[in-house]
Amino acid sequence: MRQSLWILAGWCVAGASAADSALELKPSICALAENQVLCEQRVDIRWHSDYPDALCLFVDQSEQPLACWREKDQGEYHYEARTEQSMTFQLRAERDDQLLASRLFEVIREYTEFRSRRRKPWNFF
Repeated sequence: MRQSLWILAGWCVAGASAADSALELKPSICALAENQVLCEQRVDIRWHSDYPDALCLFVDQSEQPLACWREKDQGEYHYEARTEQSMTFQLRAERDDQLLASRLFEVIREYTEFRSRRRKPWNFF
């Protein structure tokens, strides 16, 4: 975690279906350093809807929700990510499991290429 390069891309919004729900992640990207394999990052997740409903938050293809809200038009959840690969967060209706919004938390790897300089540092011309 100490050596990670974090790219805070701001709040990324994923529009949804007819319910006009939105799911937001902050950050939405975790950039791993060259020698790092695991992304350890707190992901702040927010959602909102045009009307109160019973909604649940899922990660990837999990059968169990991370959290559920009843008769709410907005919600917040803090997820402690510990992963080697990207994850998809989904907001679904509790009554029929309909997907309302989806957002990708992307894990990328930083590869540094060492290229030789075209000129010597003392050569000004």
